[in-house]
Amino acid sequence: MPHCILEASDNLLDTPDWGALLASLHAALVGTGLFKEADLKSRVILHRHFRVADGAPDRAFATLDVQILEGRDDATKARISEALMAVLAGAFPRTAAAMRLNLTVQVSELHRASYRRATSGPAAT
Repeated sequence: MPHCILEASDNLLDTPDWGALLASLHAALVGTGLFKEADLKSRVILHRHFRVADGAPDRAFATLDVQILEGRDDATKARISEALMAVLAGAFPRTAAAMRLNLTVQVSELHRASYRRATSGPAAT
């Protein structure tokens, strides 16, 4: 935990190294002191079909949903969002300069009582 789901429009002018960007997001999460690297799971989903506001071609988005188990206070969730927004804001400089880029980070809570996890493999923990 947490799960990081980065969704973005496929019209971004920047083509970041997605693996490196996810590694930077992981580092920011670990840097909060709240999570261990071994517990983080991240993925990127690019959207070919999307609409932002009026649908103008110079509009783009990147949104990061960070799903954590319920129970942390709002100040802690805000601290997580701020740390991740700092990374996300630096990932798309060309797009931010030339387009109307909408960046968002939100922390969502997973229902602790119904969340299940299974890990397999020789080094499973």
